[in-house]
Amino acid sequence: MPSRPIPEVEEDPAAEEEFVDLLSISSLPEVEPEPIETPPAVEAVPPPAAAAPTAPTQPVIPEVYSSTPPPDANSAEPLPPAEDAFTSDPQPEPPTNVVQDEDALEIFSRLTRGSGESDFDSTATSFPAIAYLIRGGIGEWSPAEQSCFFTQISDADYRLQPSAVSLRYLTRNVQLIETQDIPRTFPAPQFQVGKVDGGYCDRPLFQVLREGQPYLFVSLVGIGVGAPGQQASGLVIIWSSDPRTG
Repeated sequence: MPSRPIPEVEEDPAAEEEFVDLLSISSLPEVEPEPIETPPAVEAVPPPAAAAPTAPTQPVIPEVYSSTPPPDANSAEPLPPAEDAFTSDPQPEPPTNVVQDEDALEIFSRLTRGSGESDFDSTATSFPAIAYLIRGGIGEWSPAEQSCFFTQISDADYRLQPSAVSLRYLTRNVQLIETQDIPRTFPAPQFQVGKVDGGYCDRPLFQVLREGQPYLFVSLVGIGVGAPGQQASGLVIIWSSDPRTG
């Protein structure tokens, strides 16, 4: 089988025209690159300023107005003038010869003791009940007689007149109380005892001076049956002042 003839390739005349001489290209002047435009600088925006912290809001307290107007300085009472230590009258001193409770206790301690160790004081056990209820006792006195020494008395309790300091109920003959016990209770020369004329409420009354100054008064009141001054028991009442003037 005969071989086919190789066809001839026709050359494209346009391809020859596009042939470029490389040597001529290298001798061409260099083309300067166009400058790259730099974008304008963007100004930095400052960060926002931090807001200052706000102070806490104080609560609003409503004002309270007093219904009472303030005192007027002009209407205030003026202060009393200061006392002049050299011109003011001296304050009177309290009298020194006033019987006190402790004095009364000492007085009664001497009064209720006889020459020995016998104690004639029956106040705690027999007054006012026995002294009030016995024959010839206080319960048989008239109201006027009772009021001479007491503001109130019964067989259960009693209240002395205001100027009476205290009392003791002695189970001892009244005559011995007057002649022995009272003088022994107020010994000389510190004390002077004088019997007051007329007495008080038809009972003996004694005035006692201490160092020549009035000190106290003593009433002696017989209790029970018997002639005045001969009763088997009696009350000794101490007065801080003359009971006749009360």
